[in-house]
Amino acid sequence: MLAPNTTSLSTQASRLVRQLISDNGDVGFMSCAIYDTAWVSMVRKPTANGAHWLFPECFEYILQSQQPDGGWETYASDIDGILNTAASLLALKTHAEHPIPEGHVPASELERRINLASTALSHQLQSWDVPNTVHVGFEIILPTILRLLEKKGLRFEFDGRVDLDALNALKLSKFKPQYLYSSQKFTALHSLESFIDIVDFDKVSHHKESGGFMASPSSTAAYLMHASSWDEECEEYLRTVVQNGSGQGNGGVPSAYPSTYFEITWVLTTLLHNGFTKEDLGIENTNALYEKLRLALLKGNGTVGFAPSLQADADDTAKALISVSMLGEPVPATGLLSEFEGKTHFRTYQGERDPSFTANCNALLALLSQPDLAALAPQIEKATTFLCDTWWEADGHIGDKWNLSPHYPSMLMAEAFGSLLEAWGKGSLDAIPSELIRDKVSITLYQALLRALQTQNEDGSWGPSHRREETAYAVLTIANACGLPFLDSLWPEIDEALDRGRKFLQGTVNEKPEYIWVEKVTYGSLTLSDCYVLAALKVDHQHSQPSDSLSQLFYIPEKKISEFVRFYSMIPLFAKMPRWKLRAALIEGYLFLPQLSEKRLEIFPRAGMEEDKYFEYIPFTWTACNNRDNTFVCNKTLKEMMIISFLNYQADEFMEAVVGRYYSGKDASVVACIGEIFDNVDSSSNEGSDSDGTTAKPVKPVKKTPTIEQLSNDKSASKKVSENVARVLDAFIHWSMNHPSVREASPIDALRVKDELETFLIAHMEQTEDSENFASQAKHNREIFTSPRSSFYRWVNSTSSNHTSCPYSFAFYQCLLASEHNQPDCFTTPEEKYIAEGMGHHLAVMCRMYNDYGSIARDRDEENLNSVNFPEFAAAGSDKSSKSDDARRKALFTVAEYERANMEFGLSKLRELAGEDKRKVRVMEKIQMFCNVTDLYGQIYVARDIASRM
Repeated sequence: MLAPNTTSLSTQASRLVRQLISDNGDVGFMSCAIYDTAWVSMVRKPTANGAHWLFPECFEYILQSQQPDGGWETYASDIDGILNTAASLLALKTHAEHPIPEGHVPASELERRINLASTALSHQLQSWDVPNTVHVGFEIILPTILRLLEKKGLRFEFDGRVDLDALNALKLSKFKPQYLYSSQKFTALHSLESFIDIVDFDKVSHHKESGGFMASPSSTAAYLMHASSWDEECEEYLRTVVQNGSGQGNGGVPSAYPSTYFEITWVLTTLLHNGFTKEDLGIENTNALYEKLRLALLKGNGTVGFAPSLQADADDTAKALISVSMLGEPVPATGLLSEFEGKTHFRTYQGERDPSFTANCNALLALLSQPDLAALAPQIEKATTFLCDTWWEADGHIGDKWNLSPHYPSMLMAEAFGSLLEAWGKGSLDAIPSELIRDKVSITLYQALLRALQTQNEDGSWGPSHRREETAYAVLTIANACGLPFLDSLWPEIDEALDRGRKFLQGTVNEKPEYIWVEKVTYGSLTLSDCYVLAALKVDHQHSQPSDSLSQLFYIPEKKISEFVRFYSMIPLFAKMPRWKLRAALIEGYLFLPQLSEKRLEIFPRAGMEEDKYFEYIPFTWTACNNRDNTFVCNKTLKEMMIISFLNYQADEFMEAVVGRYYSGKDASVVACIGEIFDNVDSSSNEGSDSDGTTAKPVKPVKKTPTIEQLSNDKSASKKVSENVARVLDAFIHWSMNHPSVREASPIDALRVKDELETFLIAHMEQTEDSENFASQAKHNREIFTSPRSSFYRWVNSTSSNHTSCPYSFAFYQCLLASEHNQPDCFTTPEEKYIAEGMGHHLAVMCRMYNDYGSIARDRDEENLNSVNFPEFAAAGSDKSSKSDDARRKALFTVAEYERANMEFGLSKLRELAGEDKRKVRVMEKIQMFCNVTDLYGQIYVARDIASRM
């Protein structure tokens, strides 16, 4: 337990490291787990005088830990309470069947406890969200316990039972008992209790190491209970765990013991990476641990597991390699590469189902700790690309198999990418593409920094539980991201966040482990917690000057950003957003610009067009709204919507400046051309569709689009749209309809994209016709439209709002969200679909009105029809005077706010329909962000007309 205000950090770190050295070489500081304790409490040893309970102190621990409601503690996740209660209930039933003569717990008391526990478990299971459970192995562990309880007369039915059984069947379909009968080590050995009545326990005895099975008390207890002959070594192992584990003889046991290499390497790498030296930690201590780890790596052919003689894994191997490199002569990473390198990433262990983000962070750090980086460049690039891609597609925060805090993977990634940028800047990794560093690594690292800054609690801590260890993760994330070369304007906020975080750490003390690490159930370790806190208090974040090669990758115009900050701070949407957050979002937007610039000319030609002033605005509109409410939509979706946004602007310009220049709004040939292209989309979709109607193949390849000069020189007959114009429209339409998220969407959602896109393009021709009719009026009578095609209400709810691209963008966005959540539809019920479409329509109308509010003067100069030109606004003023403009503008703003109220009502109804469904609630957070982005464009129009002048 740390006392940072009374003892130097170096002294405390040295004491902590000294705890990692024991007389017998084994260490383990994981907190006690009720789940494993319950299994150990069920071990009965046969003797000549009959069987007796081997560890009554463990059963006493279970009895003392039962809560008033009959259940057992839920450490951090629902599955903790469920497994603890299920295993303990099984222990109660087992003890009730074999009572101790004249035992201190009467049979009636056991029965009372069993009834309470049964009720508690039933309630826990009924409220359990099975699909969102992340703990490794629960899908094989719990079904076995439920099956054993059913044998004892207790059956539990609950809503998630079907999901659990499906996960269990899937997992067991890939398992054969013969796997465990071979000499190969499998992670299943850590959970032998899951295979009761499935595996012949007599045939797995050869996997025993130091008396235990993969250092698991519950697995070893299950073996002792179900093997045909007694094993003295297993008994001795369990006695050692009871006495030397974190329970220290009180009856409690951890989920794993020993955890020697895990705890040694995690402590050493954390302290040494973040500012402590070998001298700080004690030369005698570090020399002893260096030799221990070096010999373990050599014995394991360059690999280690979390304890001696256990199955090797990439995580512990990587940490051991880093530790050895920091303490002395490095051990080559050949074992890490030969055993764990995959095609796209590093596997944690053989047969791993889902790759681990943090294991790849550690693998990358291990590679970067080697002396010859150039030789490992392909593997460094592979791990880096995997981490970036995983971050890029993550919904919100990155999750991890082994730790519940989202700040833990961010911290490791910051350490890895910070080291990578330093090595790349020094020229040690010239083979790593600069585009990967600029477009992925730097954005990912910057977002980790920014999100840590944005999510700090008022008291200086991080996380909903205000935990010290989690706070230390966030401090380390920020400090390790400070090597980015564009942070000059953010140093005050960085310094303040670190100061507040450290003050929190210095002002609080851990009296018991913080349950944050994941085993079969969640556990804590005071040793690990203390090492992270010490590292957070020690780590340096000097404002160092990055290398020129790194700095030159980025264009961050500080002067222009300052001007933008002043402008955006006046926008109502950002009225309460601190200026530093606006600045940070602008920087993030500029980081995305190079990727957008690469796609800027893919479809629409720009030669001869005026400067596209909107291009610099677009990334910020998405990054700012993403950060405003900490929505953290994945980068993949964010980037796609940035692309859609500038394509929509380009489409608007093209339809007005090119199509509108050569074709009258009354010319049916353009509408016919658009229809023909969509007919082609439909026929291509039918040819390449699966039986369920979803498109299986790309609709049509996009051809190279023509230049403005080619368009203007095209002499095709006026009755037919020129080939060059048709080619641009064809490219845009097929780009949209070929998008993977649209092709994978449900038929109804894909059809909405098609319908809204076609309506969007045709609306431009209708708008052109309306503007032509308006412009044909006598110049002295060009304030009020005398011959509109309909009332203002009908026009703004059809032609004019469709012309904004909002309905099309919203339909496209829904396809992206459905893809993110692995669903065919974004909104699934008839009510949701109807209200969502209506809400989006009100949003489009509102944005159209805001646009017109800000462009009255421009539209007058360009003879374009504006909302205020409709007869309904004549009563507010009918001349060109500023007074008349102000009156009509005020009337337009009033009806725009009416549309806002309708839009917000639609949002509230959608939230109501979402209820407590986590997926739907998350979708609604993203829908709100889309509405904010659209609203932002409208508010910008009110403040400034950013559209390019034609």
